[in-house]
Amino acid sequence: MFRPAKLLIAIAGKYSGQLVVAACKRGGARGGTKAVGRGMARYFTGGDNADEAVSETLIFSVMHDEADNVVRELIRTSLEDPEHISGMALVVDVAAMARPGDGAKNAQDAPERAGSERMDTGNTLITCIITRGLADEIMRVARQAGAGGGTILSARGTGTEDDVKFFGISLAPEKEMLLIVARNDSVLPAILDAVCALPVFSEPGGGIVYTTPVDGFYFLGS
Repeated sequence: MFRPAKLLIAIAGKYSGQLVVAACKRGGARGGTKAVGRGMARYFTGGDNADEAVSETLIFSVMHDEADNVVRELIRTSLEDPEHISGMALVVDVAAMARPGDGAKNAQDAPERAGSERMDTGNTLITCIITRGLADEIMRVARQAGAGGGTILSARGTGTEDDVKFFGISLAPEKEMLLIVARNDSVLPAILDAVCALPVFSEPGGGIVYTTPVDGFYFLGS
């Protein structure tokens, strides 16, 4: 059965993953997914510059009524141990989620059954999925447009030879995901305009950009 849910994304410094997982589990999360990437903002370097540093990204799916407890425990733990847990956390709304054991019953009407109240935090998550090696250039352009930083994760495309034949495009298997949190003022459209003007997004199969409203945004360890 599909139910209202939230996605908690915690981006913290290197070696923080286990501490973040433990804190979220104490708050009620049942588990999560960890990805190692490159954080490109002062939140991961511990200073005021924007030098690149290794970061760990943790993604937790939690029921709508569990999200507040998980976030509170994560923030409390980060304040008690800011040396080992620093970075940021954001919460985004999930229209419908099924946990293991729930099955896929009633999937056809899940959106109507799984609505939840949306909070306006004044922030939006920009996600770019592109061919590996292009994320640094996109981040450079985004910074010039006002972005404070971002996180780059390694990924893999699912394209096959049949896809190439059918669509007539070139698909690169090795991908990168670039995550940027931007304010919903003049900065957001400026970043989107600058990023989408890059040649990679005018080429078939080059990449995609999409935005997600942020329901909650928190700094960890401060």
